[in-house]
Amino acid sequence: MKKRIAFLLIAFVVAALAAYKIIDTIKINKTSNISITSEKQGKKLSVSVIKGQEYLHKFQVNSFISIKTPPQFAVWIEDLNGNYVNTIYATSKVVNQNWSKAPDDSAQGGKIKRQEALPYWTHKHGNNKINPDTMSSATPKGNSVISSKINEKQGEYIIFAEVNMSTDFNEYYPKNAEQGKDNYSGGPWGSGQPALIYSSNINLNSINKIYDLKLIGHSSPDGSDGNLYKDLSRVTTAKNIIDKITVQIN
Repeated sequence: MKKRIAFLLIAFVVAALAAYKIIDTIKINKTSNISITSEKQGKKLSVSVIKGQEYLHKFQVNSFISIKTPPQFAVWIEDLNGNYVNTIYATSKVVNQNWSKAPDDSAQGGKIKRQEALPYWTHKHGNNKINPDTMSSATPKGNSVISSKINEKQGEYIIFAEVNMSTDFNEYYPKNAEQGKDNYSGGPWGSGQPALIYSSNINLNSINKIYDLKLIGHSSPDGSDGNLYKDLSRVTTAKNIIDKITVQIN
């Protein structure tokens, strides 16, 4: 009897894991459509994010459990002089600073900071309030299309995207990097490789034109400043988090 119960329990666990795997695979292969409705007037802007080979990253929760996590990212526009204008989209974790507590975190929930997450965007928007409607509850696990409306009066702007993955370490950005060094990225639960920045000039008057955002550099590894670093020679797998980001004005 005991053997039969044990067998049934094992079969149930295997079936549950298989079902979870199937559901997770569907989520990964499905394109998420995210509609931002904070601005009812203006021209429609669509941002397409195509995942790369490293879009989902193995995150070791503890000695027994690991999960696959997507990156955090933000999309925003600036004027041609580099002045921040508005955030189009940002994942909720970076907006709310709703980070999971690492084993060595002394801060309580809600007060945990990950300044290395998206420092370029964080410094750019400064004290400007981020509209809650510009964010989603979680980062999509696969390709996504973000639809919004923009009612800025000028025609030409610069659109940026910043993308970052937690614990994405490589040889130059290891988890044991010493704090204060140029390769320190928040410790063993930090970013590893720094956030990458993509950009393109856009013209709101060019209807249906598709713009490809190009990789232009990375942000501060430890988040201590808001500078753009153009040397990407020490960044490896992080370049494959995103395959392509495009923007279209409708």
